[in-house]
Amino acid sequence: MFSKSKLFGLVVVVLVVFAVLAVVYERESVLISRDYDDIREDSVLHVVMEYMPSSYERVGDSIVGEQYALVQSLSEYLSLPVEIHLENDLTKSIEGLKIGKYDLIARLIPVTTELREEVAFTDKLSLDKQVLVQRRRGDTTSRFVSSQLELPGKKIIVTQASPYIQRLKNLEKEIGDTLVVEEMSDYNAEQLVMLVSGGDIDYTVCDYETAARLAGQYRNIDISTEISFSQLQSWAVRQDASVLLDTVNAWIRSVREKSCRKTKKGTDR
Repeated sequence: MFSKSKLFGLVVVVLVVFAVLAVVYERESVLISRDYDDIREDSVLHVVMEYMPSSYERVGDSIVGEQYALVQSLSEYLSLPVEIHLENDLTKSIEGLKIGKYDLIARLIPVTTELREEVAFTDKLSLDKQVLVQRRRGDTTSRFVSSQLELPGKKIIVTQASPYIQRLKNLEKEIGDTLVVEEMSDYNAEQLVMLVSGGDIDYTVCDYETAARLAGQYRNIDISTEISFSQLQSWAVRQDASVLLDTVNAWIRSVREKSCRKTKKGTDR
């Protein structure tokens, strides 16, 4: 016969085993395998985008944005309707991708080793670098930063779950000092640049292409201090969606070929 203490211990062990199995089962049931054939069967491609002028923005009765135009081009190429979901938080977008809520993240994501463990990146859509956005030299409300070595002690505001956070963590190791990085929810990268211009915050990080465009609108900002070297930027799909990945990459190649033909045709005139 078991003593009461041994019987209690056995019950505890059994309960722990069942609890672990329940967690494993829940995790496996949440992660969904969904590839191109499943998407075609459902007759809709679920695409998640960030809400910002360069990506997706509603202006009057129209929707504008470079990334949105590319998504529409992909839809035509696939002869498949798309359903747009808006989410500025990249971490939430990746989580939604894994559980099958989204099929494609259509935003320019810096390709990093860390993110490769989470998603499958498409062929490159852009080559860009990250820069510090601050007000121009001579502004008395903040100290001008001309070198990465001057960043420690300065509060850098980025969007919630920004893809730039990992780069800033790597930069800490490179310069051997701690950076003060604060995440701000409910703001996208372009809105943070506007806050810098207005003096509400002093520093943020943005991709150079976006920063250069905004510098034309907000003349008091400076984007000369680089945070990274040039990086590939791509869209992303689930790691097990190999057929969808190949299909999107085929579309990207077709877009490039059309662009090259247009450029060549213009040069030959």
